[in-house]
Amino acid sequence: MVEGERQIFGAYIKAEGLKVTAQRTHILDAFLGTDKHVSVEDVYVLANRGKRRVGFATVWRTMKLIADCGLAREVAFDDGVSRFEHTHGKSHHHHLICTRCKRVIEFTSEELDAVERSIAEDYEFELHSHRFEIFGLCKTCRRKKARR
Repeated sequence: MVEGERQIFGAYIKAEGLKVTAQRTHILDAFLGTDKHVSVEDVYVLANRGKRRVGFATVWRTMKLIADCGLAREVAFDDGVSRFEHTHGKSHHHHLICTRCKRVIEFTSEELDAVERSIAEDYEFELHSHRFEIFGLCKTCRRKKARR
């Protein structure tokens, strides 16, 4: 799947009048190499693990391009850190976020999606995107809390 994502990214970069550089491709590969919700700092660390070095500003700008072309979505989990998640080939989903350990659990809900569509219809609202996040304690953190 990485090759298809590289093609999408390359086509977008060219359409924007930019060049597909080795650094941009390397950053894309670093991002695609993880399935977690990653910050720019996380991608910076991943991209600089080997011999190749890329600057933080380059990573930041490239992650914005990756999101702009539809391969990633920027998410914020109420902790002041913007993260990126893969979107290409993934179904729409929502998040449960543990406020203690910061674990993120992805879930889908046809019922919730139907309610969202119904609300948009009721208000004659053209829905472009949305996010639904629930904050609380995960099972592990609840168990630890109960033991204390």
